[in-house]
Amino acid sequence: MTQLLLRVDPKYIRRSPYVPASTIYPPVRAIDLGIDLPDHATALLYPNISSYVGGDITAGLLVTPMLKDSKKTSLFIDAGTNGELVIGNKEWLVTCACSAGPAFEGSGIKCGMPASEGAIEAIEMREDGTLEYTVINGTKPKGVCGSGLVDLLAELLISGYIDRYGKFKMKRAGKRIVENEEGKGFLIEEGKNSFWGKDLVITENDIKNLIRTKGAVYSACMVLLKNVGLGFDKIDSIYIAGGFGQHLNIDNAVRIGLLPDLDRKRFHYIGNSSLIGAYLILLTDKNKDMVDATAEKMTYIELNTEPGYMNEYTGALFLPHTDINLFPSVKKLLNL
Repeated sequence: MTQLLLRVDPKYIRRSPYVPASTIYPPVRAIDLGIDLPDHATALLYPNISSYVGGDITAGLLVTPMLKDSKKTSLFIDAGTNGELVIGNKEWLVTCACSAGPAFEGSGIKCGMPASEGAIEAIEMREDGTLEYTVINGTKPKGVCGSGLVDLLAELLISGYIDRYGKFKMKRAGKRIVENEEGKGFLIEEGKNSFWGKDLVITENDIKNLIRTKGAVYSACMVLLKNVGLGFDKIDSIYIAGGFGQHLNIDNAVRIGLLPDLDRKRFHYIGNSSLIGAYLILLTDKNKDMVDATAEKMTYIELNTEPGYMNEYTGALFLPHTDINLFPSVKKLLNL
């Protein structure tokens, strides 16, 4: 987006070895970018790290203690269409990006939608398979946003309506399964109670897309940790950024294998870190200098060329993972 804004040819971002034309940009006059501000107003473009780790991440790190704490090791996760991750502290930082896909942003899911009015953002399942849910702004439900999809997938798994492959257990789910043009799906809400007057349904194909997305994020975490010789047990804090992360139910994110099975006190929501970071940088040159210095010393790992990534990714295409021992709390819930 930075290169398109500056009219720099972005083609090198998608071509091996995935090295962008530039990662550092000088200040420019805002008016030269088409921004309606006085001539003296300057636009700051925050440094990128690589083709897939941009200024939103370098600015976002400013919201965490990672740039100031030299003793504790933290993990920063911004899960969107691309999942960007950073591990380290004041002394060292390593980053990578995974192609998570837009499932948790509502795209590619039949009932999916962004976190806007009418989106189901939280879900709990009753014994009879019916759902209790919360809708943004309290309207009739239009669809399910990312946090709701995580809840739904976790509830279906723990309640025995799907197996660990994401397939419906028909003996258990039969009464809640409906047939439509997309095939069979689990009924979230009947059409008479929905905003559009149509059934809200999640299909096996939707579930498969969600598993791919959570698998991409978790496997990226695993590769990042292995590259620095650490395990999850050595991570003191995990900071979750973005609108999706702000409403995420940590227990359910662990149950589906999106996040590691750690003490829940280690997880921290930080909201829209890129926007807050941009605000902090505008307040003082000290913050801007800190972000610039951070970008210069950060090491980037390219997952597209990382030999072990596909093995990790394949292992994560299961609920919560092929190695259930990585998720002891889920193993206990599933009586495995």
